[in-house]
Amino acid sequence: MNRELLEQPFPQNLIKTRKGLSGKSLNYVEGAEYIRRLNDAFDGDWSFEVVEHMIQADEVIVLGKLTANGVMKSAFGGSSITIARATGEVISLADDLKSASTNALKKASSLLGVGLHLYSDSQPQGDTNPSSATNGNGNYNGDRLTQKQLSAIWGMGRNLGMSSDDIRRRSTQAFNAVPEQLTKQEASALIREFSEELRGAA
Repeated sequence: MNRELLEQPFPQNLIKTRKGLSGKSLNYVEGAEYIRRLNDAFDGDWSFEVVEHMIQADEVIVLGKLTANGVMKSAFGGSSITIARATGEVISLADDLKSASTNALKKASSLLGVGLHLYSDSQPQGDTNPSSATNGNGNYNGDRLTQKQLSAIWGMGRNLGMSSDDIRRRSTQAFNAVPEQLTKQEASALIREFSEELRGAA
């Protein structure tokens, strides 16, 4: 495995910016560049498959599995369902699932080191919550939540009657980060909150 190549930052001319939750500016690179990086690092000997997909009221979510050089990494990806303004009809669920799959591929690739610098660069200047950016050792999300924790957050949130946006908003308000970017400690705290609320609603 060519770790040096995998973790090499993308050239600045490939990095784009979009608006995220809470008005944050998020840096990103197109999915095709992740594929090129994986091809270069593994000489094309890698695979990606969608293990599971879910269609929510306003979002599609996929669980993808990336396999390369005997190593397997899984990650969730999501995409908002695109609705026609005039009619309120879904434009193309297939395209939304494709976007979610690309999102999952990029996140799984980041577990191998691809594009990790983008997460760090996306933090707004003057962020007063260091735990949302580092794990205390200066490495962004080196202690990122597990897939099991992420699944628990989404599942418990839905059991509480929350929409996808509600869950993201709750996470952002508490930790200044969407669920996928929480640390293990932050995820545990959010899961405890949801658990207490579920017990109270029982």
